[in-house]
Amino acid sequence: MTQFPDDERLIEFLRQYRPEVPPAKPNLEQQILQSLDAAPSRAKPSLRIIKPTIAKLATGMAAGILLALGGYRLLTPAFVDTASLETFMVNNWDGIVGEIPETSTSDNAEAEWMLLADVNTASP
Repeated sequence: MTQFPDDERLIEFLRQYRPEVPPAKPNLEQQILQSLDAAPSRAKPSLRIIKPTIAKLATGMAAGILLALGGYRLLTPAFVDTASLETFMVNNWDGIVGEIPETSTSDNAEAEWMLLADVNTASP
């Protein structure tokens, strides 16, 4: 074990002020054994208690598995047309980022610059 230089003072302190170990009682073992004999023994649970518990547990597990498998089918998306999805994503991206479409109606660079400035300063 690695010891750091600062640990020496701590180790010496603990050695100097450690408490004395109390003496053991001579009949301690007999007292422990007598207390164990006097304690009531725990009986095994009856079979009538175990069977309904196992049945409820098995039913719950089966229901959970069926719900998990049935729910998975509900969470999987249906077939989506990739062309319409791509169109939606492009339009959404242009709307969020504020890009000007390549087919601009103005032939003037200054007008396009102002359109871009208006899109960026517009409040959502």
